[in-house]
Parts: sequence; C-alpha cells; structure tokens
Amino acid sequence: MCIIVDANRLGALANPDDADAKPVRAWLNRGGRIVYSTAGAFAREVGRRALLTYDRAGKATRVPVARFADDERSLRADADLRSNDSHVLALARAARVRLLYTGDKNLMADFKNKKFIDRPRGKIYSSAANKRLLTRSACAAPAQRGG
Repeated sequence: MCIIVDANRLGALANPDDADAKPVRAWLNRGGRIVYSTAGAFAREVGRRALLTYDRAGKATRVPVARFADDERSLRADADLRSNDSHVLALARAARVRLLYTGDKNLMADFKNKKFIDRPRGKIYSSAANKRLLTRSACAAPAQRGG
C-alpha cells in the first residue's frame, strides 16, 4: 500500500496534532508506505532528510530518478499541465502509485486528469474525510528501498 506525499503535506505528517494527517500516520504504522525520490524536484521541494527518516523506519520506498526523469521532462513541457509538479506525476506513473496526499488544487486537477494518470485513475487524499482511500492504495510496481 503506497502513497505519494506532496511537499505541502510532509510537515503536517510529522505534526502529531494535525487531524488530517493522523489517519495517514496510523496507516503508515499498519504497513502503508510513502513512495518518493531523493533526486531532482523532490529533493529540492521536500528535502532528503524528512523522506529518509520515513525510509529508515520502514515506511517509505525510494524510486530512483532515472526511472522517471525523461517522463518528467516530457510532462513539464505539456501545455495541459496546470501545476508545476511534473515530478509528482512522473513518479506516480513510474511507480504505479495512484494515491496522492496534497492540498495543491492544481496538482489535484493534474493527478485526476486521465491524460496524466490513468489505468487506474489517480485518487486524492486531502483530509481525514478521505481516510477510506488509505485501504485501497497498492504499489503495483516494486520500487527500491534505501536512500
């Protein structure tokens, strides 16, 4: 079971008082995993240290940027892209992760756009009201552990 956590929600995930992040933390403790990359835009936006902490705790899986760098460049050039998060979309496609934790409205629109994420379509976790999604996400493709 995997999820991609956008940079705008990683801090909430570390905050024990954040009610929207609480179901995600509980899900991670039950075996859910964050999928991430430590290169490119992910490293700049989120920071390696935060993600590596989850990885060391056995709650994250790293996907090498080489698996999605070309796709990221192609997405970045797409005129239909509303967000500046081509790296998130490319990672989701490379790892076949279809669940995203974010509050970014433009990224939400891109992640739900059939042109960018399909077979299966993307799902958005944005608040505790979406906790039912945390039981449905699965990592379809194996990724690599380690930082």
